[in-house]
Amino acid sequence: MNALWGHLTGVLIVLMMASFVGIWIWVWNGRHKSKFDALARLPMEDEPIESEPRKNGRTRR
Repeated sequence: MNALWGHLTGVLIVLMMASFVGIWIWVWNGRHKSKFDALARLPMEDEPIESEPRKNGRTRR
């Protein structure tokens, strides 16, 4: 392996780490809290699924 390969992998690792930290900061930003809280409550909602009409006129449940 030559030195260029080592430098390229080092730069790639730094870019991937910066991307990871950037996404982590974006997710933990306070303005997204309400959206993520709503998404977290979604599986616990007990609202029935609205029935959709089929081609033959019957409703699907």
